[in-house]
Amino acid sequence: MFPKIATDELWEGFFGLLYHQHGGSGLNLSLADLMELDLDRIRWLLERLGEQREKEARELEQAARRRGR
Repeated sequence: MFPKIATDELWEGFFGLLYHQHGGSGLNLSLADLMELDLDRIRWLLERLGEQREKEARELEQAARRRGR
């Protein structure tokens, strides 16, 4: 019924959703919050969080280039 997922992969995903980068970037989820989510929602959050962090990194690079002119 549920797709097979390796334990390490699951905990890496949890870490990615719980970790707050310097400056507070993150979702502010607790481990208890995560434990209540289904696996599909966790995967979606991980994918979306990756997209958001990539977007923020691009924006920071662009801002640094504008300052350097």
